[in-house]
Amino acid sequence: MGIFILLLVIRYLRVYTPNMNSEPCLCTGLRQAALAATKFYDDALQPTGLKITMFRLLRRIDEADAPTMTELADIVRLDRSTLGRNLRVLERLGLVRLSDGEDERSKSIELTAAGSKKLETALPLWASAQRRMKKRLGDHQSMIGEIAAKLERG
Repeated sequence: MGIFILLLVIRYLRVYTPNMNSEPCLCTGLRQAALAATKFYDDALQPTGLKITMFRLLRRIDEADAPTMTELADIVRLDRSTLGRNLRVLERLGLVRLSDGEDERSKSIELTAAGSKKLETALPLWASAQRRMKKRLGDHQSMIGEIAAKLERG
């Protein structure tokens, strides 16, 4: 998704605000690229009723085998507060179950049978979208990870 973001950044660099004069805002370009990539995957997952953000959490929970809130927050790089809000949506939909713990941090998360089935249905749709995205990005795919790594290092 990184290269797609870069290509979209370049495309959207001409987006200005009145206070920016002639200098394009890289942050705006990155955000618009991320929104376009999110829409691309959301559209692909639409038959399942999942958004890419929901799919991502289901997939990581499945891969991590009942992680705690803290472990999952580290895996998906979200603060626990944001993660908790997102998990409550999945819990209301009956896709995840949060076990009892001493506090929010120690609760473990697991997929319900419905969550496993939803993930199973969504995986081929995601894989197809991933192939189309890779084809669209071509040789620029590696730039996504490079950009993300540079930004995370600060």
